[in-house]
Amino acid sequence: MTQSKCPICGCEKFYVKNPDDEYDIYGFECRDGEICFEEELEEDECPDIGDGTETFCNRCAWHDKFKALK
Repeated sequence: MTQSKCPICGCEKFYVKNPDDEYDIYGFECRDGEICFEEELEEDECPDIGDGTETFCNRCAWHDKFKALK
């Protein structure tokens, strides 16, 4: 299994912000190209993440479009 890592610090956990509420975030990992959200999220609550979605590292200041993780 290949897991995406932050290009700066190597962290394997990321998050995206809710486009309607910038303080509401959704944490996830990316395993074999599949987005795996945190377990407490219901499937209908999970946002759509595409190549252009602004993605943030959970540990450092890195952020870029999701396609940079692939």
